[in-house]
Amino acid sequence: MVTQQKEHIFSLDKSEKKFPAILVLQVWDFDTLSSDDFIGTVELDLHSFPRGAKSSKTCKGDMLTAEIERISIFQQKRARGWWPFTKCGELTGKVEAEFHLLTSEEAEKNPVGKARKEPEPLPKPNRPDTSFSWFVNPFKSFFYLVWSRYKKYIIVGLLVLITALFLALLFYTLPGAISQRIVMG
Repeated sequence: MVTQQKEHIFSLDKSEKKFPAILVLQVWDFDTLSSDDFIGTVELDLHSFPRGAKSSKTCKGDMLTAEIERISIFQQKRARGWWPFTKCGELTGKVEAEFHLLTSEEAEKNPVGKARKEPEPLPKPNRPDTSFSWFVNPFKSFFYLVWSRYKKYIIVGLLVLITALFLALLFYTLPGAISQRIVMG
């Protein structure tokens, strides 16, 4: 990024200064009573930053330092993905973002910001209907958290348990039934 400004108040000519195009995103929690806490940050050099992960599960904390494919927003014009927020080298959160690089004509046609049209938001996330309160609705929470991931293991476990119970009852009652047949004739 190139800016022109006077070095001193009495300078006649403006001097050019070059700054790296770095986008800094920070996350803070907003506490009403106590002070706000810093959660994490991500710094993206717009000339060379890692391609965003396709999902939040594949977004890792070492993604920014790892040797993975890097892209430039000035060449690609559009980038979308998940990037990690870190604090002291520890993963503290993830953000899904989409970046568009526009020309000045495109930006004038579709302005966003204060007292203008809203920015183009991402589609609403697919959030579950459950409140995740074990006291209010325990079966709905169990179904969403456990059943959706471990359905086949639960079914196989129940089948094995029923089969083992049947065999245990068979071997428990079989000697008594055989001796009764021998005695009764």
